[in-house]
Amino acid sequence: MGKVTRRELLKLGAVGALGAGLNSSLLRTFASAQAKDVTMLGILPFTGPFSDVGPVLENGMKLALEEWNYKVIGQTIKYVSRDSETKAGAATRRCEEAIDTEKAQFIIGPWSSGVALAVSEVAKRRKVFHYFSGGTEDISGARCHRYSFQWAANPYTAMKTVADSFMKIHPQAKRWYLFVVDYAFGWSVEKYLRMAGKPHGIEFIGRDYHALGEREFSGLVTKAAGAKPDVVCMISFGLDAIQSVRELYNFGLLPKVPVIMSWSAGVEELAHLKPEMRENLWVGTNFYYTADTPVAREFARRYRAKHGTPPGYAPGAAYGMTRIVLRAMERAKSTDPQAVIKAMEGWEFEDLLGKMRIEGRNHQTLRPYFFLKCKKKTEMKDEWDFADIVATGDTPQPPDLNECKDLGSF
Repeated sequence: MGKVTRRELLKLGAVGALGAGLNSSLLRTFASAQAKDVTMLGILPFTGPFSDVGPVLENGMKLALEEWNYKVIGQTIKYVSRDSETKAGAATRRCEEAIDTEKAQFIIGPWSSGVALAVSEVAKRRKVFHYFSGGTEDISGARCHRYSFQWAANPYTAMKTVADSFMKIHPQAKRWYLFVVDYAFGWSVEKYLRMAGKPHGIEFIGRDYHALGEREFSGLVTKAAGAKPDVVCMISFGLDAIQSVRELYNFGLLPKVPVIMSWSAGVEELAHLKPEMRENLWVGTNFYYTADTPVAREFARRYRAKHGTPPGYAPGAAYGMTRIVLRAMERAKSTDPQAVIKAMEGWEFEDLLGKMRIEGRNHQTLRPYFFLKCKKKTEMKDEWDFADIVATGDTPQPPDLNECKDLGSF
């Protein structure tokens, strides 16, 4: 190399400094552009046993995002969805992919409790926000951590509402027969239904487990009929619950014997049943579209205008969770998951279900659970007027029953 003069060296230094300045400026511009986007992932069941629920969950999420015009605190919200398939392996793999390729920082879903527990572990490891609505107590219990929240009522709250409300109306109906789906959701709900039944002297005279996705219930119904119960109570969901009710009606137990769908999708399940099958049918659910709050009334109006049907539990849950997350971002003045989590812990507010609170020590959303009595065909005002809300309950799970000992750190 030839010798470099002092003047040339100064010129090279100036060019280098200019280049560094340009690179720094470009990096800041790129970072600023990136900061204007926040990605929310809906991990929803578009195939598999709950494939009918995925589209209405997405409807609920999108309706909330539309209210914010896909913007929050000056940032654009990017919504992406992935199919959970109601399989833990598929759901976790697709969450990981969305985090890596779409930079997803906020996850809503899935729908199955067992799958949700697997997704919750991904959220914990990847340090992203996760909000779920389902029947397992473990999200806000034994497997709690800082990154996951539960929107649905705790199974204790739900089953206390069901038992107290039904027995107030039918105090002599003490012989109950159970159909229980055999996974985390069914186990949690059954545990608390048995607990809630004790003060009323309820005797559980039989219990049959069935697989998720079961379609043949004739054997279970025959056994239940032979036990001569005062009540048949189902701890199942979706198509499993629908098929159970059909078999109970075809066998002649309904409407002679009251049947309780203890944890129901509400509208989405009841719409599949003929009016005569809904007579003497009682329903516990996390949301019903006649809930009398300002947010619920407006949500039901907008949802029905857009989709032609009133919303049930699934779109109500997705809408409710998404609204709370967006409001928490505003409260935190940030879309950083940890800042949003801190803003939610211990927060008391009014929203879809009226007065609500997010328990800081275990991330359980404290809210009412609904108990419905289905109407006879002659009582229905229109084709969607399935039931009346006859009671609500919001008794929280006693602290000594909660297995969340420490949420841990970030």
